[in-house]
Amino acid sequence: MTNKSKRQMKEIMKQLVRNQIGCFTHGQNGWSEYVESCISAEICPKCGNDLFVDEGFFDQGLGEITFSECPACKWKNLNHLETLPLTA
Repeated sequence: MTNKSKRQMKEIMKQLVRNQIGCFTHGQNGWSEYVESCISAEICPKCGNDLFVDEGFFDQGLGEITFSECPACKWKNLNHLETLPLTA
């Protein structure tokens, strides 16, 4: 796949995900998958703006940690952990 076709596919994915903004809320069935799709497309699940993605670091207990943040609405995600129930 060429770089041009990769960019085109990414733009198509962004548009598909942007069309779903407002359809899911935190805790609703499908929210986790929606957030995952948004982060893959590097767009904010709340406002559709482009995300700032920091590759982060590797944690022995959690694995690779990736930080994502929206500069427009200040939505933050720590490797999808906000969508998962916390366990002790």
